[in-house]
Amino acid sequence: MPSSPIDLIRPILLRDPTEEGRTSTTLELFFDLVFVVTISAIATQWHHALSGGHLEHGLVSLVETVFAVWWAWMGFTWFANFFDSDDVPYRLMVLVQLLASLGLATGIPYVFEHDDFRVVVGCYVVIRLVMAAQWLRAGGANPALRRYCHRWAIGICTVQVGWVAFGFGLRHLTPVQTIPWFLIGVVVELAVPIFAQLVETAPIPHPEHAEERYGLFTIIILGEMVLVASDAFNSALADHLHLAALLTGAISAGVLAFCLWWLYFDFLGDYDLKNVRTAFIWGYGHCFVFGALTAVGGSLAALLEQVSKHDESVGDTALALSLTVPIALFLATIALLRRVSEWEFCRRWLIAAALILAVGTGAGAAWGAMATLLSGCATTAVFLASEIVTRGKTAVRTPAQQGAA
Repeated sequence: MPSSPIDLIRPILLRDPTEEGRTSTTLELFFDLVFVVTISAIATQWHHALSGGHLEHGLVSLVETVFAVWWAWMGFTWFANFFDSDDVPYRLMVLVQLLASLGLATGIPYVFEHDDFRVVVGCYVVIRLVMAAQWLRAGGANPALRRYCHRWAIGICTVQVGWVAFGFGLRHLTPVQTIPWFLIGVVVELAVPIFAQLVETAPIPHPEHAEERYGLFTIIILGEMVLVASDAFNSALADHLHLAALLTGAISAGVLAFCLWWLYFDFLGDYDLKNVRTAFIWGYGHCFVFGALTAVGGSLAALLEQVSKHDESVGDTALALSLTVPIALFLATIALLRRVSEWEFCRRWLIAAALILAVGTGAGAAWGAMATLLSGCATTAVFLASEIVTRGKTAVRTPAQQGAA
């Protein structure tokens, strides 16, 4: 039977933060899949920047575009966590955001290749303004949260004025020259949720739903990381050169992705996301998780290309750092997230990050791209094995023994 008009438009009501069995909706999953196209575009452009020897330029572009994608995704994710939103206007607004995210992916090459932020900024602003409209709708339907929702909407709209000036008014600047202006925008953008949270009443997030959303997006980025590296491997394979080395490198890339997946999902720890401070640390910290995994994908592609062509235009040390730094950043971020409750684990992870950085970079500088791939994969796998053994030993100890330790 056709839906009645009252079913087509309905109030956006607050969801129960204690709701059991809450999972991501199919629309949220679709949103992630469309959004990860932008992640693929960033990883591909980072690969090209490395292969072309434009490390400094590419790094700045990588950071700026990763922030745009992550924060646009975050806005949608947390709004959906708070509110029960599934009427026709809501879906149509999400459609606009999805189309804008595709435009965002289209504009990413212009940032890396031509220092042109107009397409990226324009699409990002559209995504955020739609988000502001959603908050206004929620404020109208939830009088007790009206000030909270309106603060979100006002903050979002205010920041977009600055981003428009950044994208369209600073066209004469290179990405490196835009860094101070970009950092100002980031600080103000990140302050919007804090500004909203200062009201007397603010909603409590649903912790299981939030953890699932971050985990699912992490899996998608890991998959995209492998896909980017696989595309580079297939392109190199078409030349029928260095097949054994390429196969070894491709296997190393796959093992590395598997190790990073294992480390994230088995050792990230449990957090009380109903606590405001913890929720902010968790959410903001994932920017570095997503960014590091995106960078690893592009770096793996560049290293495989180096193995196939033996192109000396890119320094071995620079290529090695392009892989070891994001791996170390990934481990250090998880360590600092775990610092909330488990300092001993945190210390081991920071030491591992330093070792991977030193060993992988040293091996790459001395013996080239293949040594970087093998050493990065091996040291990460060894650390994973040590964590598995440590967890196993801890699990069989008695509570008294654990207390004595």
